[in-house]
Amino acid sequence: MKWVWRELAVLNGDGSAVPALLSALLNGTHAEREDAFRALCTRVVNQGDLYSSAAAATDVILQELSTNSEITENAWLLLHEIFRGASYGRTVSIEGCEWDIEDYCRSRILHSVELIDASLADMSDEAYTYAMLLLGSMGEITRVTVPILEREAATSKGRRRGAACDALEVAEELWAENHEDSGGH
Repeated sequence: MKWVWRELAVLNGDGSAVPALLSALLNGTHAEREDAFRALCTRVVNQGDLYSSAAAATDVILQELSTNSEITENAWLLLHEIFRGASYGRTVSIEGCEWDIEDYCRSRILHSVELIDASLADMSDEAYTYAMLLLGSMGEITRVTVPILEREAATSKGRRRGAACDALEVAEELWAENHEDSGGH
């Protein structure tokens, strides 16, 4: 999909500056990635509020993961922040259709679970920790990540095992909290 960034919203204005920030997030030095992450977290998703540029940012990050089989630790953390965000009725126009921003972003991320799973083995420990945060937070909506988290908790060692166990616990708790009326199913 070709995004017209100047037509997308950020907290204060349009999304014209977002592509350069995403480039730094995905390809910059450690300091550039940190700065880009902070900037994107005050524009694309601000204190949990999603803006229309979050939809495009999600697509760019997932395309990078699909193309290169890896993304930076900061990109994983931004995907987590976007997944946990809310759009409060704000929408984005995509190919003539209006999408709730939250629904679009979550749908794209949820449809990338296999891609995320395939990238786990070769990640740095820091990226792995942030990927586990994302997979754990998906427990609010789906149980599809539970087998992945169970496998990672059983086979990983050290810091990775801790991150996987924590994410599994979060996924199970979120699922139980959000599906109490159905007996957790």
